Amino acid sequence: MFSFINIRRYFKKFLNPSLYMGGFDYVLQIWREAEGKDKGILLLVFSPMFLCLVGFVFSIIHFVLFVLPSFLFSFLGWGLLSAIFGSGGKYFYKHFTGHELKTPSKDGVIEADFVVDEVEEEKAEEPEPAKKTMTRKKSDE
Repeated sequence: MFSFINIRRYFKKFLNPSLYMGGFDYVLQIWREAEGKDKGILLLVFSPMFLCLVGFVFSIIHFVLFVLPSFLFSFLGWGLLSAIFGSGGKYFYKHFTGHELKTPSKDGVIEADFVVDEVEEEKAEEPEPAKKTMTRKKSDE
């Protein structure tokens, strides 16, 4: 009768590839020491495993050479297109409406347009009177 612990152990064995790959070096050692007939039997018996390993290596190479760069280039391409269309949208919005879209400022700096009135210019030309400073006297105790 199977218990939960036995089922769990069985699945751990099934999902652990090191159990299947652990004997690979032993197979190669037997291959080196074997004669012609034994090499043929080893090749016949273990050829599906070798084909799977070769396919696994080729799938890794395919992923690194084609899938990963494709993903990265598509990611960069979408970012580049969004930047181009965003700046184009800002340009045409300003061109058609006359209003400029301002980007949010960084570091908490608020951008403001200052207009200098003529009255302020006249005040700026007049010298300011000297300010009087008051000092405290120390009391003699």
